[in-house]
Amino acid sequence: MRGLISVLLLSLSSSVLLAQPRYFDWKEVAPGVYAAIGKPGVLSNAAVILTEEGVVVVDAHLRPSWAQDLLAHIRRITDRPVRFVINTHWHNDHTQGNRAYQAAFPRGTVFIAHHRTREDLLSKGIPNLEQTRRMLPERITRLRQQLAEGKREDGSPLDEAARRALEAQLADSEAYLRELEQLEITLPDLTFERSLRLWLGDRQIDVLYFGEGHTQGDVFVYLPQEQVLITGDMLVGGLPFMRDASPLAWASTLEQVGRLPIRTIIPGHGDVQIGTARLELYVRYLRELEQLVREQIQRGASLQEATEALLQDPRLMRYASEFPNFRNGLLGPNGNIAKMYQALRSHGS
Repeated sequence: MRGLISVLLLSLSSSVLLAQPRYFDWKEVAPGVYAAIGKPGVLSNAAVILTEEGVVVVDAHLRPSWAQDLLAHIRRITDRPVRFVINTHWHNDHTQGNRAYQAAFPRGTVFIAHHRTREDLLSKGIPNLEQTRRMLPERITRLRQQLAEGKREDGSPLDEAARRALEAQLADSEAYLRELEQLEITLPDLTFERSLRLWLGDRQIDVLYFGEGHTQGDVFVYLPQEQVLITGDMLVGGLPFMRDASPLAWASTLEQVGRLPIRTIIPGHGDVQIGTARLELYVRYLRELEQLVREQIQRGASLQEATEALLQDPRLMRYASEFPNFRNGLLGPNGNIAKMYQALRSHGS
């Protein structure tokens, strides 16, 4: 199989180089295995796995148009259909693009996720889509008003750069709304509890659940022959995003998956990682954050007091150089400090 794929890729390499995806940086991480790294504004990544029996795509982006761009590029390098789409979790920036594959292959694509992800799509994903449909027109109205009045939200005048930025935001929001008006959530056809193995030709693809973390249903996709791990948002380029997380379980889940032989990691956001250094960094950070927040709770600190203390604690601040937007990711109701504080308090720590 690998020889066949290599010949195919060599024969098409010149045309592929001339026609890169619009929304992604396309990177081969192993023979026939690709990372589609979202360009600025595209939000999330995907992985594409070529096999003799068809294509497997991991994660499907926020917008069907972005998924369509990726699908067009897949079609440049193979005429085989997309047999499976695997959603690593329910968040809309990883699932709303399912619709593009469903439309392209109405009888031929199977959607796979953990059974808890299916539950989350029903209880959270569909309401989230409806909420966005209601709120986005209000945002569009505000942007139009700002442009018409020539003022920022704080009332200060728009300069030319700010005007261009608002015009771009307006055009982008209007385009997204047009997509949302036609969008329906595509639920997984196939769910599982702990593990699922796909054999496509001689390509082995394992879909694995180790426990909660970023959501209650995060799965990893692992290629044992190539030692490639696809993590979804259990591992990203920035701080862990904890809005729907189980903060106390996240590190343990990563420790389990870290026992696999891993050469390359395709994260949910951010660039491809070689080796496990970032995964190990995540575990250290999460363990230390838990300990530091627990210390504050044991001292009787409120959330505000704990936050103020931790922002001055060198044990936490030493991670600032490792993560972009570190301080912002710590703060706010969905920030790492608040979510860890709430998790520990609810567990009686």
